Amino acid sequence: MQFVFPYFLAALATLAIPIIIHLFYFRRFKKVYFTNVRFLKEVKEETSNRQKLRNLLVLLMRCLAIIFLVLAFAQPFIPRSGAVKTGEKSVSIFVDNSFSMNAL
Repeated sequence: MQFVFPYFLAALATLAIPIIIHLFYFRRFKKVYFTNVRFLKEVKEETSNRQKLRNLLVLLMRCLAIIFLVLAFAQPFIPRSGAVKTGEKSVSIFVDNSFSMNAL
């Protein structure tokens, strides 16, 4: 696989941004006023696993979005043959059969 614009792959360094935000954002401690500390510990243990999983999935989705965006700008392609043929012209035909093209 080759890239039309391989220098766009340097933008993959921006993956550090959501990871840094993720690490610093979730370090905040929340004050919860509660009368019985025993009940608070039970609630915290039940919800902490779900929150960790949810936070990791959010981080993963953010990183994948950045990766796909960078790859889209780099335009990967699979060459058909080993040698690059120069001087050939490619022709593209686009057909628009929408209702706006049928108007007189």
